[in-house]
Amino acid sequence: MQQPNSDSQRSQNMRRFLGVSGLVLSFLIVLSVAAYSVRANLVPKVHVPSSLSSIPGLMSASPVSNCKTPQHSSGDSNNSITSGGLKRTFLLHLPASYGRDYQPLVINYHAYSFTAQKMAQYTNMTAEADKEGFIVVFPQGVDNPPSWNAGIGGLGPTGDADDVQFTRDLLSYLTKNYCIDTHRVYITGFSLGGGMAYRVACTLTNQIAAIATVAGAFYHAPGGCHPSRPLPVLEIHGAADNYAPYDGNPTMQMAAVSVYLNVWLNANGCSSESKVFFQQGDVTGTEWTQCASGTVVEHYRVSDGGHTWPGAGAVPVLGFTTHVIDANSVIWDFFKQYKS
Repeated sequence: MQQPNSDSQRSQNMRRFLGVSGLVLSFLIVLSVAAYSVRANLVPKVHVPSSLSSIPGLMSASPVSNCKTPQHSSGDSNNSITSGGLKRTFLLHLPASYGRDYQPLVINYHAYSFTAQKMAQYTNMTAEADKEGFIVVFPQGVDNPPSWNAGIGGLGPTGDADDVQFTRDLLSYLTKNYCIDTHRVYITGFSLGGGMAYRVACTLTNQIAAIATVAGAFYHAPGGCHPSRPLPVLEIHGAADNYAPYDGNPTMQMAAVSVYLNVWLNANGCSSESKVFFQQGDVTGTEWTQCASGTVVEHYRVSDGGHTWPGAGAVPVLGFTTHVIDANSVIWDFFKQYKS
């Protein structure tokens, strides 16, 4: 008679066991879900894109270039072209940023008896080019010692080659083969190289956005100077310059700085009104801003400066070099304001 009660007791115990087991299992499931949720919130989610090309940084090692010219490595290279039946050489410097987009070009003519390499070393304009992202070219003059056909002096032409044509051919070669913004081509030069820059500006005006000269030796250009449009001009000169005197050299038919400035003041249709915009130490900056087509004429006078490039290393035979200004940065700050 006790068997049914025993069976009933076992059944009740089994139900209790199953009920407790179910509660424990449910509790464990809840704990597992909670732990998973916490872990999911702590660990960053990783999105796997459908295409590898969309992973940032993976496919962007080579930025897209807008240049349509042949590829070139940055740095210095010696190059040559044929102009006027002569092999003409030049030192080309491409900044580290070269190759991604069209960049400005600065042509820098060396002094009498200098070489392109010496001009690059003396001025150190390549450092400015790297910092500011422009291309700089140092053309090489011919004759012995190297010279430029910058005009007519007391002894006749200052050079024998057609250096205007050389510049024209050089610009053509560079714009076809390098990533150059043709609306931002600038000309500068030192000493006789300044005189050469002046002559180029008088004849190739439409290809140039602005000009700057340092200690320029200015000679009469055959046929005169007849720029085809107003052109921004910067002139830097030492008042104690013995090689390209500030007041000129009548015996050598070398023009005074004031004559050179007046040529451009007239060509640019500038008002005679000027103002001092810079005065520090031995350097005074004067500008004429009321000129045609938004152009300007600027002049830095170094009161005790010799035949030197301000900011460059000292060369005692050339006289005192000021470091109140750095010609490279002054020139580039002037150039970058203008486009042709």
